[in-house]
Amino acid sequence: MPSPPAHIWIVDDSVTQGAITEQAIGGHHSYVHFADGTSVVERATSVRVLPDLIVLDWVMPGLCGDEVCRFLRSEPRTRDVPVVMLTASRTETADIVVAFESGANDYVAKPFVVEELRARVDTLIRAARMKRAADREVARVTAINQLSRALLLANGDINAILGELARTLVDTFVDGCVIDLVNSTHGERVARHRTERGAELLLGTVERQPTRMFADRDEALTRLPPSYAPYVRELGIYEIRSLQLPIRGLADGHVMMMRDNAYELSDANDVAAMDTCLELTGLAIEAALRAEAARVAARFQEELIGIVSHDLRTPLGAMSMGVDLLRSETADPNQRADVLRRINNSVRRMMSIVDQLLDVTRSRIGQGIQVAPKATNLTGLVTGVIDELRLAHPKTSFEVSGDAIQGSWDPDRLEQVISNLVGNAAQYGRDDAKVSITISKANEVATIAVHNQIRGAPIAEEQLRTMFDPFMRGSAREHKNGLGLGLYIVREIVKAHGGAIEVDSTPNGTVFRVALPLSQSA
Repeated sequence: MPSPPAHIWIVDDSVTQGAITEQAIGGHHSYVHFADGTSVVERATSVRVLPDLIVLDWVMPGLCGDEVCRFLRSEPRTRDVPVVMLTASRTETADIVVAFESGANDYVAKPFVVEELRARVDTLIRAARMKRAADREVARVTAINQLSRALLLANGDINAILGELARTLVDTFVDGCVIDLVNSTHGERVARHRTERGAELLLGTVERQPTRMFADRDEALTRLPPSYAPYVRELGIYEIRSLQLPIRGLADGHVMMMRDNAYELSDANDVAAMDTCLELTGLAIEAALRAEAARVAARFQEELIGIVSHDLRTPLGAMSMGVDLLRSETADPNQRADVLRRINNSVRRMMSIVDQLLDVTRSRIGQGIQVAPKATNLTGLVTGVIDELRLAHPKTSFEVSGDAIQGSWDPDRLEQVISNLVGNAAQYGRDDAKVSITISKANEVATIAVHNQIRGAPIAEEQLRTMFDPFMRGSAREHKNGLGLGLYIVREIVKAHGGAIEVDSTPNGTVFRVALPLSQSA
């Protein structure tokens, strides 16, 4: 029974003898022929995939067979490639000893008996494959163990966790991989390849692909989306293995792994080991997400306690004192009116705090801020809010410009957005400076840009990244009395309309841009 197909190199300066050797070994293998020792040495040092066996003639021009064999054994990559030495002239016992000392695995004299050569070749290939399988299993177990330790050392850092998974997959199993992770707050993409260029090209692949195999590059180019073409043309793809990261509803994780060479496709044991790596990574990501959720919940609870104990206690204390004064028989009518006004202000303050807490709580438990869209004149709405803000900020000049835009939004919620952004611009901007509000429309999206002139340095990059998080307050000392929920609620309202908000701060000023899709056009 013939051995499974193998990839064999035949090195012989005689084309005829090389053909005879190939025929003797069997036509079900694949072969590459070399005419001299120098050629095979050059190929062995540059090729990605080494052969299963080398049949090496001893006497050749240039490098002889024993010299080639010594070179192969001196190089770590080629040290374990089986070599059969063939010769018609060096058949003495001393020659046989030299052949084995140079590193040959077997020695066959010419003319050889076909059955004997075939049996020796099959035995060497079988033994080499058994050794490779054992080495491969050791590599799989080692990779899983090293990944387990690395995930523990990642200490809940999701970027580090994904990076360790990518490193393990590429170092042990595949040529390249792309890992995507998306949850409710952010998305991550990690690409890794054996080469820097390969990682670059993988980042450009957009569409997820199912597990599939390709006969050659032409088939891959035909069947894959255009974003994969640069990778296929430069590196080739013979296999894509597509697997989900098991994160059990906390996030959507997906891994695509690429094999660039037809001789190194994944077997069932590789797939099982990769599944184990993904399972371990999924557990680490789950733990990281749950720990972060617990930290956020604890921080949220602490902030709520602070609000109840301080922000609500202050107006309640003012109301209590006011009630005591009203009960006093010595209070005159003017004083009573002033006390009632203060009590009313305290009530309004408490209602505002409660409304904000309700909004943020709905958002945190996944319900989101509710909106009731209807036909709205955006320009008129902005102008109305600005008229009210002029009373609160008499020293600030407000300038509204842009298009007259009609769309379908919740006008009350949008007033909340504009009032917060423009009020902040006036409050945190330079005294007596102008606040500009520009309204525009492009591609069925309305944009509101609020720009102020800053007092000192631009907002730091670190603060910009957390500006829309709950309980984040302005850095100016005189403006730390708010709850720090305004911009968070603004973002949630914008998201509820299917829009987006961004902020940019430079020495020329700070700009907030709100983009709102038009659900209906005027």
